[in-house]
Formats: sequence, structure tokens, C-alpha cells
Amino acid sequence: MIVSKKSVILILISVFITNAVAIVVYTYVPKYLLNLGIDKPLMQLIITIFPLTAFIFPPLYGYFSDKIQNRFIFIVFGTIGINFAFLFLFLTQNLMFIIIMLFLFGFFMATSNLFITLFAELVEDDKKLISYFNAIIVAGWFVGAQFGGIFIDIYKIENIFLFVFIFSLPTIIFVVFIRENRSLIIERYRSRGDKNPNDLILNNFKEESPISHSIYYGLFFRNFSIKPIMPILAIIMSFHLGSDTEIGFLIGLNFLLQFFQMLFVGQIITIKNIKSFMILGYILSAISIYGYIISSNFWIFLFSQVLVSFSYSMHWAATTIYIAQNTTPKNKGKYMGYANTSVFSGSFLGGLLFSLLLVLNPDYYIAMYFMIIFPVISTIIIFLKFKPKQEII
Repeated sequence: MIVSKKSVILILISVFITNAVAIVVYTYVPKYLLNLGIDKPLMQLIITIFPLTAFIFPPLYGYFSDKIQNRFIFIVFGTIGINFAFLFLFLTQNLMFIIIMLFLFGFFMATSNLFITLFAELVEDDKKLISYFNAIIVAGWFVGAQFGGIFIDIYKIENIFLFVFIFSLPTIIFVVFIRENRSLIIERYRSRGDKNPNDLILNNFKEESPISHSIYYGLFFRNFSIKPIMPILAIIMSFHLGSDTEIGFLIGLNFLLQFFQMLFVGQIITIKNIKSFMILGYILSAISIYGYIISSNFWIFLFSQVLVSFSYSMHWAATTIYIAQNTTPKNKGKYMGYANTSVFSGSFLGGLLFSLLLVLNPDYYIAMYFMIIFPVISTIIIFLKFKPKQEII
């Protein structure tokens, strides 16, 4: 049962817009920096700022929102801050100021992790509805990547921050009308515990080991390899493709496919197959990197995008559902934050390594060959260590 349908709808709209603009920044800022005359290794180093902030701050926001039992104020704070950062990024081309604003963008964007935390609480951890949330995220990525490419073809790359600022601004209106209903959320959790003694009980929950730590290592190593590649994917595609619209379509197609895959995966995940979904998702990540290396035309890139879409939707849907259904309002923000920290700490450290590899050899493909090994490590960790405890209903 949904605690507040209005708030759930407002969260989904806000998440859609936030992720649409975020993917524009993540996808096209490398090209923007190269257009300013920044060298490849320095460009790669600069774009690691976002994963740096994203792995430092989500668990802090999650911890404090758990402690004060308020997600809403962090969400509003982050939404206003994101628009503030976009405005100043549009107004400057000073490299140092751009770096500061990108840091602030990541700092404020880290609060968006609390959207899924609050959403899961409002829908009482329903796996089907959580799959809708994940689908809305990738729908935003699809729209952002697609329209970002079209915008760049028409208005040029130097105006990209005007586009994200205008597109992002309405989010503030939707966010301020979200109602957290904290007392009702806690009451519902306690009521579920009374009716189902085998389920999680808020007051007696064993804090020490609700989540298998293997999922965090799996997320870390997978994103150590593939996240540094995604921001420069538009650059790699430009070596072989003719227009930013075509590139935007291929990047956006990945997210469009994930939209439907998220909806489907949410329907079929069970306690018996959740581990298999994680393992297959990580294996496909390694294959996807190899696919990008050998891609030389539109159709091979298309096939690689299909693979990476399955990779993400399978392992991430399984992970978020597992965490949501093994936590309570007292710790959900913290453990969701840990998942995001695992993703972005891997992204940050992988980005540093990728930058170093480009300093040693500026050929993107040589660096990408080295990164294939890390999703394989994720696969081995999940295969050997992950043992789901709770039944997924």
C-alpha cells in the first residue's frame, strides 16, 4: 500500500528531471572541456570530481536523514543547489570556477540518493514500485542524452549549461510539494512487524549485519571499470560517427532499453534468482567494455549499448530491491547511501587510474583493455560471497 500517492508521483517527476539533466552533464561535459582546449588526461581528471563528491556525501546525507528522521529537507536543499551550480556554470568559462561548480553540483546531486530512500518508504518497499522508480531514472537518462545531443547540434556545445539550467529549474516546484509523512511511515513499519513476525521489525532490527557486504564490493569493482568509460563514450563514438544527434541517440537508446528492462526485472526477481541477476549483470559489463573497444560503426555501437543496458538494469535493480527489503526507516538512508558510495568511490578511483593510463598512453582503447578485468572481479565476489537472507515479496 502507498503511504502518499501524491508524494510518490511528485518524487517520480522530480527524479525524471534531475536524472535527465545529470546525464547531460555526465555525457557532454568531457566534450565541453575539450572544446575549451583542455588536454585529455586533465579532462578525465576533472570529470572524476562528480564521482568524488558522490561517494563522499550520500552516506553522510543518509546517516543524518536517518538520525533526524527527515529526508525532505535534504532533497529540497540539493535541488536548489543543483540549479545554483548550473546557473554559474553557464555564466563562466574560467577553468578553476568550472571545477568548483562541478564539485558543488556533485555535492548537491548526492542528496538525490534520498529520493529512492523516501520513495521506498512511501511504497513500503514494494519491489514492483521500486522497479518503476528505477525505470523513471533511466527514462530521464534517455531523454537527457537524446535531447542533449540534438541541442548541441543546433546551439553548439558551449551553450550546454544553459540547456540544463532551463530544463532543471521546474524541479524546485515539484520538490517543495512532496510530503514525507514520517510518523505514518514509521507506524506502517511497526504495523507490518506486528502482523508478520518473520518480517523486519523496526524496534528489534539487528543493526549489525542487515546487508551482505559483498554487494558493496561488487558495485565498487564494476563501476571502477565502466564508469570512467561512460563520460568519454561520446568522444569515442565521434571517432566513427557523423553527428551529435546520432551519438545522442545511441547513448539515449541504452537508457530507453533500461526503462523497459527495469520494469520487467522488478516483476521477476525472487529470492531464488536475485544472485543470478547480479552475476549476469556484472559479466555483461565486462563484455560491454570489450564491445566498445571493437566498435567501429553505428551497428556495433548499437549492440554494445544493448549489452550495457542489460548489465545495468539487472545488477542495479537486484541490488536496490535487496537493500530496500532488508532495511527499515531507522537505517534505510544509510545503507542506500553505502550503495551509492560503492558506485561512486569505484567511479572516482577508476577515473584516477584511467587518467593515469591516458598520461602514459593517450590512446583510449589501450586504457579500456585494462579495465575489463574489474567487472570479472565483481562477478567472482558475488558468486562466492553473496547469500540473500530475506525473502523478496
